[in-house]
Amino acid sequence: MDLMRTRRSIREFDDRPVPRGMLDQIVEAASWAPNHRHTEPWRFVVLEKDGDARAKVADLVYEWTWNYVKNPNPERRANSSAAARDEVLETPILMLMYSVPGSNEEITEENFAATCCAAQNMLLMAHAIGLAVGWSTGRVCKNEEVHKAVGAEADWAVVGAFFIGFPMSIPEAERKPVSEICTYLN
Repeated sequence: MDLMRTRRSIREFDDRPVPRGMLDQIVEAASWAPNHRHTEPWRFVVLEKDGDARAKVADLVYEWTWNYVKNPNPERRANSSAAARDEVLETPILMLMYSVPGSNEEITEENFAATCCAAQNMLLMAHAIGLAVGWSTGRVCKNEEVHKAVGAEADWAVVGAFFIGFPMSIPEAERKPVSEICTYLN
């Protein structure tokens, strides 16, 4: 319970590089998620810092943000676009997670749910070994060109972009008591 209570979505990291062995640990933890038909539908793409793939994705995120930012103010648009690009470039590890489709709609839906469970396993393992993860379904995920650039198959469903590193800090949080979120029926 302590692990679940203290895990947070974090996107502010220190400068330490994340060892590949730690990444392998969190991906392996993800792979042990419940999966009804044993399809193992999860796919991971890791964009290492300072790599060409990361730079390409950062440029695509900048362009997407510029084109789709809600505020038409040119200065805010430029700042938002630059901040989105810089976050992609500066985070120690950026990982994209996908769910592969099944042979029918039911299995495709089950695969997506299982991949979300895999993501939670990954987040908990990361926290257990001292890493922090920010799970995003925003800018990086919304840009179809990003998925093409990282080699994702056209029919894969993006589950999230995961910003991974050693946390600058871990904030406190609270949850509603069980009595407010759970109903028992006779």
